[in-house]
Amino acid sequence: MTNKGVVRAVNGDTLTVEFERHEACGDCHACMHGSMDCAKHTITIKGKADVGDEIVVEMDESHVMAASATAYMIPCVGFMAGLFAGWALKLSEPLMALCAIAGTAAAYLVMRVLDPHLSKGRWEHKIVSVRKPKDE
Repeated sequence: MTNKGVVRAVNGDTLTVEFERHEACGDCHACMHGSMDCAKHTITIKGKADVGDEIVVEMDESHVMAASATAYMIPCVGFMAGLFAGWALKLSEPLMALCAIAGTAAAYLVMRVLDPHLSKGRWEHKIVSVRKPKDE
C-alpha cells in the first residue's frame, strides 16, 4: 500500500509527514484518534528530505492486513473473555455486559502497552521516493 505526503518538519533524520486520507480509508476516524476531521494525518518516519518535499511511502500489504487483524481481533477476544467471565460467575445480563466492556477496555490497554514491542519495524512505512515540489 502506498501513499503520498508532504514533509512538514525535519528533525535530524526524522521526518514529520502529512498525508491526505487514503481513498481506501473508511470512516472509522482512527487516523485522528476519534476526531471527526480525518482529512489529514501525520506520521514520523526516518529518512532524508527537506520541508515541503513530496514523498511516497509504502507499507507491505501483508503487514497492513496483519495490523488490521490485530487491531480488530484483540479487542474481540477481550470482549468475549469479559462476557465469558460474567457468564461463569453467573452474573445478571447487565453485569455480564459490563464485564464484556471491561474486557474490551483491558484488551485496548494491552494493545497500547504491547504495540511498540509488537510492531518493531514490521508495520512501519518505508520511503519509496522523494520529489521536490514544483515551482508555480
